[in-house]
Formats: sequence, structure tokens, C-alpha cells
Amino acid sequence: MKRGGGSRSPLYDRGVTCVRSPGSSANIGPGFDVLGVALDRHVWASDRECPHAGEACGPDHIARIAYERAGGAGRIWFGFDLEPGRGLGFSAAARAAGAVLARVEQGDDLERARERAYPVVAGIEGHGDNAAPSVFGGIHVIAGDLNHRLATVLPGTFLCWVPPLETDTDGSRLELDERVPRADAVFNLGRVGLLVAALYEGDPTLLRRATEDRLHQPHRLAQCAPAREAIAAALDCGASAAWLSGSGPAIGIVAPPEAVDAVVNGLPPSGKVLDLAVDEEGSLVVEP
Repeated sequence: MKRGGGSRSPLYDRGVTCVRSPGSSANIGPGFDVLGVALDRHVWASDRECPHAGEACGPDHIARIAYERAGGAGRIWFGFDLEPGRGLGFSAAARAAGAVLARVEQGDDLERARERAYPVVAGIEGHGDNAAPSVFGGIHVIAGDLNHRLATVLPGTFLCWVPPLETDTDGSRLELDERVPRADAVFNLGRVGLLVAALYEGDPTLLRRATEDRLHQPHRLAQCAPAREAIAAALDCGASAAWLSGSGPAIGIVAPPEAVDAVVNGLPPSGKVLDLAVDEEGSLVVEP
């Protein structure tokens, strides 16, 4: 298939193109707006109704807006197994699926489609720590308009605890302080460095301190007792790390395999626990 231009993907030529994009857990503790990891819960966008994408998108649907900004035209359909409003990167995943779908329809191969979709998704999101994992998969660090995929994995079992609550990400962000004390900035810089070292060295013993934060979690957790209690419970039961996923209320957890049962059983019963893996593939064209 040609890059750019007038050719269409093989799936499109058969009458349907369906794109799957993963959700994500952003920040990973101290990495506010600069770190994110893709998780294996997904959304789908398609140019026809199909088993994965059964909801026709209205003009104000976030996937449809991204689709049109990436050059798409016409109707699209949408589906998901990723809960919105929980801090699991639903909006970035939806926008990634829509934007990649548009580029594939325009004849881009998958690599080129993702390259062209990413700035669209990051531009609408306003930051890349959710956008990059949803488009490219894996663990990403963001530095301005540069995104870099880390060649590493989480050292342990990846879990998320998801309560039956929703968070307004934009509203939560507006409540954060625009200025932070120098000591807090230095604290977070050290933790981000330690976190990257822990990931590359595969050292779970560093993760607890490496995921400490002073920029966003203290304020957000003060407003969400269930998430605060879940983080404390996970750590008390042997998790290597627990952090507020995005703006919450879900929390991300890394646990040693031998501690998984204790962690799962010790988490507040008000939420459900997702046994996850890091999605390494990112946005894909899939069979509908």
C-alpha cells in the first residue's frame, strides 16, 4: 500500500475499515503530563457499523471530530470496552482511533497513518502522555512536541482499580496550582529519574519511591477518598507501586506476581480490578 495519496487500505477495499486503539494510564506518579503507558483495553472506530463499532457518531463525538481533523469525511461508527471518565485515557483512545481511521482511508500505510494522526490527537488533547500510548502503544515520555517510546516494560503484574465514579479531567486540571515550590519540582524531577531507572533496570524495589508525587496527586487524592484509600491498601498488601491513573479516580498498580492475590483481595470492594497488560501495538487496523 502506498504512503499518502489516493490508494486505500485492503480492508477499506473490502467495504469496511476498523481501527482499534488502546487506553492509557498517564502520569505514572511523578510524570505529570510527560509519562504514559498503554493498556490493553480498547476503543474501535469504523467506517461502517460492525460488531466492534456499533454506535453511529454524531458530529460532536470526539472520535468523529478527530477523524475529520485528520482528513476524514463521511459517517463513522464507534465502540469500546474502556470506561470513560475514569482516568484510563478514553478520550485519547477515541481520538486516536478516529484520526488513524481517517489517515488509513486516505491511503497511508499504518506507520504513516500513526505518524500523521499523532499531532492531531495530541493537539486536541492538549498533551501527549495519553495520545502517544494510544497511537503507538508501549510506555512513552513526552518532551514538548517530541514523544519517545521507552524500550522497556513494567517490572511486575499491571493492574487497575476502577471505582464507579467519574472525573472531569479538564475541571480537575484547572484546580491544580499554576506555580509550585522549587522543592516540589526538584522532588518530582528526582522521582521521574528514579522511575525511568527502575523501568530500564527492571527493579521493582525502586518503584514505590519512584512513583511518589507532589505536583498533582496530593490535591486530586484529597478530593477523592476512594482512590486515596485504594492506593494505601495496594501498597499495604505488597504492591510495588500504586498511582492515580491520569486524573483518576482509577489507580494503576504494579505488583509482584506473588503478591497479586493479596493486593486484589485487599483493594476496596467498591471498585473493580482489571488484570492488564501493556498494549505494545498501539492503533491497528483490525478485522471488523
